[in-house]
Amino acid sequence: MTHDVVMPQLGLTMTEGSVSVWLKKPGDKIEKGEPLFSVETDKVEMEVEATVSGYVAAEVLEPKQVVPVGTVIAVIVDREEEIAAAATEPHRATTNGKSPEVTGATPFPASPMAKRLAKELGVDLRGLTPAKGARISAEDVQRAHAGQAATQAVAAAAAAPIELPVSTGRAAIADRVTASFQGAPHFYLGVQVDATQLVDLRTRCLQASPEEGVRITYTDFFLKAMAQALAEQPAVNTFWNDGKILARQSIDVGFAAQAGPLLLVPVIRNLGQLTMLGVAGERTRLAQKARAGKLTLAEMEGGSATLSNLGASGVDWFQAILNPPQSVIVATGRIAKRPVVSGDALVARDTVLITASIDHRVLDGIAGAKFLGRIKELLEQPALLMV
Repeated sequence: MTHDVVMPQLGLTMTEGSVSVWLKKPGDKIEKGEPLFSVETDKVEMEVEATVSGYVAAEVLEPKQVVPVGTVIAVIVDREEEIAAAATEPHRATTNGKSPEVTGATPFPASPMAKRLAKELGVDLRGLTPAKGARISAEDVQRAHAGQAATQAVAAAAAAPIELPVSTGRAAIADRVTASFQGAPHFYLGVQVDATQLVDLRTRCLQASPEEGVRITYTDFFLKAMAQALAEQPAVNTFWNDGKILARQSIDVGFAAQAGPLLLVPVIRNLGQLTMLGVAGERTRLAQKARAGKLTLAEMEGGSATLSNLGASGVDWFQAILNPPQSVIVATGRIAKRPVVSGDALVARDTVLITASIDHRVLDGIAGAKFLGRIKELLEQPALLMV
């Protein structure tokens, strides 16, 4: 008996994906629950386990080929003697039992416009992979033609720029931030926070923590302050959706986490209900999963707001791009000694510069200023965050 393996839907928002690597090859025996392949989406890469035991008879989908969720990508048979029969069948990645349109010997279907353009420009469709979706587009042909021109230029001049490959994750980030910046009218507010008490309290927290235990960081204080400000100002915990403003029913705060070349945003659920140590523990757990490439889509969906902290990278201040559909993202830089006027004297104090990027469709300047101002108050009196 044969069993179809399909492209899984790993989250509510996932519509397509690709196999980054096959962990088993045709002919291999596999047990139910054993990793079969690794899926790459616009947000995460994770291993997918076999749902049945048997033998891998055929792998229909080539690595990096993007197909819709539900597409048949491999075949597993019950018995080893069934492999030969299954392997000789003409397999191709299919959805709902139908084969996609194929152009010549190319493994990917091509749009009519792409075919015409390829003929005009002399581009071989057999060597192309769609940048988005499961079909070669005219943009893919133009990109390939530009690549050919670049190759010829390199041959003529060694100093010419070299086109680098763009991963699915990087292309998705590019599309996401472009859509956010073009679709949501951003405005920005900034404050300087006196971090004297914050530095002192965090130092005392570290001294009281066991060496092998969870360590409270400045990021945890920033996240906790954002959650409390959101709870006190529910108008900020909203987002724009198809001409309407929708209010969220929980306070879930995301934080930007670098995972190799990818920028991921894991979300801490119901953060306002957690203690400071609880925030640190959940932030540590999610950050470790991000670095290991083990985050699930469910752990990155939704969110009331996002924190992007580049203080550890030595950045003083910056303006972040909104993480749609959220309406607020808070950017924090490094805590450092800076000149501050105290009375009539100029003194050096620990301060941190914080910038909020806000969707003007949802919030105006006064509402944004109250939200950012409350974060400043809480960070300047951080003991309020420990209760």
